Amino acid sequence: MSGIDWFGIISGTLGGVALLMYGIRIMGEGLESAAGNAIRRVLATLIRNAWLGCLVGTVVTGIVQSSSAVTVMTVGFVNGQLMTFRQALGVIYGANIGTTVTGQIMAFQITQAALPVIAVGFALHCFAKRRILRDLGQGILGFGILFLGLLLLKDSVESLKGSEFAVRLFSDFSHNLLLAVVAGTLVTICIQSSSASLGIAMALAAHDLISLEAAIALMLGDNIGTCITAQIASIGTHPTARRTAWAHTIHNIVGVALALVLLKWFTPMVLALSPSADPLAVGSSGYQAALQRQVANSHTLFNVLDALLFLVFNSWFASLLERWIPDRRGRVVEAAHIDKRLLETPPAAAGATLQELGRMTRACRALVRDCTDALLAPERAELGQLRAQDDAIDHLQEAITGYLVELMEEDIPERISHQIPAMLHVTNDLERIGDHCKNLIELAEERLQEDLIWSDPARDALSDMAAMVDEMLELSIRAFGGEDGGIPARILELEDRVNLATEQGRAAHMERARAGTCLALAGVLFLDALMNYEKIGDHVRNVAHALADGLMEAGATPRTTAAEELGGAALGGALPAADGARSSSERAPREEPQPRLPLSSHEAERSQPAGRPRGPDEDGG
Repeated sequence: MSGIDWFGIISGTLGGVALLMYGIRIMGEGLESAAGNAIRRVLATLIRNAWLGCLVGTVVTGIVQSSSAVTVMTVGFVNGQLMTFRQALGVIYGANIGTTVTGQIMAFQITQAALPVIAVGFALHCFAKRRILRDLGQGILGFGILFLGLLLLKDSVESLKGSEFAVRLFSDFSHNLLLAVVAGTLVTICIQSSSASLGIAMALAAHDLISLEAAIALMLGDNIGTCITAQIASIGTHPTARRTAWAHTIHNIVGVALALVLLKWFTPMVLALSPSADPLAVGSSGYQAALQRQVANSHTLFNVLDALLFLVFNSWFASLLERWIPDRRGRVVEAAHIDKRLLETPPAAAGATLQELGRMTRACRALVRDCTDALLAPERAELGQLRAQDDAIDHLQEAITGYLVELMEEDIPERISHQIPAMLHVTNDLERIGDHCKNLIELAEERLQEDLIWSDPARDALSDMAAMVDEMLELSIRAFGGEDGGIPARILELEDRVNLATEQGRAAHMERARAGTCLALAGVLFLDALMNYEKIGDHVRNVAHALADGLMEAGATPRTTAAEELGGAALGGALPAADGARSSSERAPREEPQPRLPLSSHEAERSQPAGRPRGPDEDGG
């Protein structure tokens, strides 16, 4: 053992693993960023059942190399009622398969190309003008760093063959597969990367330090170890996130247990699907490549078979998790009030539509509040869920629009037909509020990425703007609940104050800019945020004009107090009823997170209330 360079082996192994982990991380971040919203659109629109969800999850995760990103978005969609939990489970199974692409890539004998790949990726990432090229450059850079780390790791592992102690230790792994599973689990928990752990197993097998069976056992342990991250992340979260974490954990543990029991049949399947190492010289490049491919194929085959097994029993598995971890927050159907059976009774259909518009207004208010929180504290925001809320508002706009089009085909009284265009315009204005919230989400994301700081006066100005817009939406909700008392006039008065606050905010910003107390990019984002709040106010003003023109006369809606409308049965009965009515001047307390509405990719065009042409200075978006 005196001839062994232990410092070189340990430093090379740790450095190789570190580079491997870092390469996997920045490759995934770069590819995920390059894909942009395409991932979200694909996940939200293509998934119709668990089997299709598995296929989509596999492809998307294989492309972006980030199962965490795919899983987080999937949880957000389930929370927003954009897909069912059963469909989401399919995506999670597929994400497990998609992560095996990294192992397949590592099995290629192209480590010598690591440095040229790093050079190309660095050049694109640092010097390309288009963002998508910079993101792709980051992905290529991570790809090169991954292979550089794998090269260092393999060189260090090869040196271990000269140590009798190391050879004896790894021989024990080859004869005790349970010990190998435990070791794989612990290593993955420590380094928080199952792909890096798989790289270690591949390096050990390639240099004949452990048998293929032991490498498979290490791989199985990796699959258990990777569950710990999801379990830790789910502590204290909503039921859907906890169900998802436990689904991942149970899925992997059951699969590992079955693979160990059936290992004597599983290993021949791996060998049948992989190149044989038998005719090759031990230690040769071809021999190492064959063993690495066998380990990589075992990883892929295990996850494919595990996914197929759980897909067959998916409904039963989902029901078990839903009973075990119930969601007591309340659920929301796609449209809580509009019903095609009411179309034969136009006054009832119009009244249901007005109730649905009130529901859509509550969803807009919740989204504006959440976006304000994200804008002021982007490090604590769940931007994926906010986007899902916006998509939900789009979906409800599409549902209401379609319902009103069908209502117009009926024999309807004049008082209703006169207000249907106004209802359509109100629906579009509410959808445009969601679009401006989407802009606020993007500003919050940019603040987070660029680590931009706003001054206290700027934060106060935005908070004041958001408070006025929130009060306008609160008044609109009361109006849709059947209250009167001059609500449209009060909304218009608040809108004038919003416009004045916008001008004052811009002027104050220019003073700070001249004084040198405001950074340029932070200032641009601040002005953009002001503009979006002003436009949200404009759209609420349009709603107020429609209310003033007799919108509520189209249908008889139940009269409710402000406390009942704002506190009770919000978005499908998720919130507790308030104890009593509030005065109109009292600010509503922060509401608990509400269940979200379903998704649509429909993009509504800008529009204005019926009977009132929009002036040149008014924005529709």
